[in-house]
Amino acid sequence: MTHGAEVAALTRRLVAIDATNPSLVPGGAGERELAHLIAEWLIARGFEARLLGADPARPSVLARRRGTGGGRTLLLAGHLDTVGGAGIGAGEVGRPERGGPVAPADRIVGRGAYDMAGGLAAAMIAASTAPAGLQGDLVLAFAADEEFGSVGMEELLATMGADAGVEASVDRLLPDAAVVLEPTDLEVTLAHRGFAWYRVEYEGRAAHGSQPALGIDAIDRAIDGLIALRALGSRLDAAPEHPLLGTGSVRVATIEGGSDAATVADRCVLVVERRTLPGEADPRAELERVLAPSQPERVVPLVARPAMEADADSPIARAVLAAVERVTGRPAVRRGDPWWTDAGLIAEAGIPAVLVGAAGGGAHADEEWVSIDSLDRLVEVLEGVILAICGQNGS
Repeated sequence: MTHGAEVAALTRRLVAIDATNPSLVPGGAGERELAHLIAEWLIARGFEARLLGADPARPSVLARRRGTGGGRTLLLAGHLDTVGGAGIGAGEVGRPERGGPVAPADRIVGRGAYDMAGGLAAAMIAASTAPAGLQGDLVLAFAADEEFGSVGMEELLATMGADAGVEASVDRLLPDAAVVLEPTDLEVTLAHRGFAWYRVEYEGRAAHGSQPALGIDAIDRAIDGLIALRALGSRLDAAPEHPLLGTGSVRVATIEGGSDAATVADRCVLVVERRTLPGEADPRAELERVLAPSQPERVVPLVARPAMEADADSPIARAVLAAVERVTGRPAVRRGDPWWTDAGLIAEAGIPAVLVGAAGGGAHADEEWVSIDSLDRLVEVLEGVILAICGQNGS
């Protein structure tokens, strides 16, 4: 059964709502309107659904369709927020981009279409049309704030995992497996990198530029730190490669220091990003050791997120790989992604997760689009995964 027209119509409804993340774009609309539409759509189709989150202006959606009992619970996860941008935005679906050509018939063009309104729509259609009699539950968790701090997914996971001994309700049981609907062009992501950000603070002593010996130059110390970080980057580049992800990396994102041309700098601050591989230890100790000779005053952790790697022989990986192969008619492409997603948090919570999503382009760019044909195929893939995991016989 084809769902092309249905999933395209729903995607257009979702894209027509501005869900720009206000943490990225001051004054952004946020996720509230989109969350309300999705929750109401799911409730009308028999799901238990609610909005949750500490910020009522930026809720996430948690919904459940209960099985008959005894089966495995499948989580379909995605995010509500978009990054904003100068391209086609809310309400401009299918219109020309700055006087350019009209989008081809297979494309839905609009902010968030590819990343990831199309994936949300496909999950909603697949879950709502799943056959009656499934033993396992279907859970949909659509998070606010994935594009910035992932607060929404943290809240969703905390809610799902809370009070496991309490009688089951819409938000009391952790799922057994998860599909994260980030756009993958119908390839299957089995791993992605993690990341950690640090603020490295150097302090010195100000002095007049004509007498630099009377001061301590914080920028000079920071230069030593930069050289040490470059050496660390070279060692990471030369390390054994992960089969899907290559090597880890380190880079300096920002530098701030000094006050004027005539004064020895009494302060310099670096913001450093470390991209990590599955199984790597906390990079903070490594960073502090590497930077110690340059004498930073302190190394302050800002945020850290885990890498993710799925066992290719796990039930969820086998189910997704088999469904993609059946729908596309060719062996599923297995891949690793260099960027981070909420799948890292889901896997860290003990829920095996893989990623599969629609085909398209322009994520975070001026013109964003998603293929309707790929959305139709994605619905079919998810239908197959639902049957495999939640199974009518509970197997």
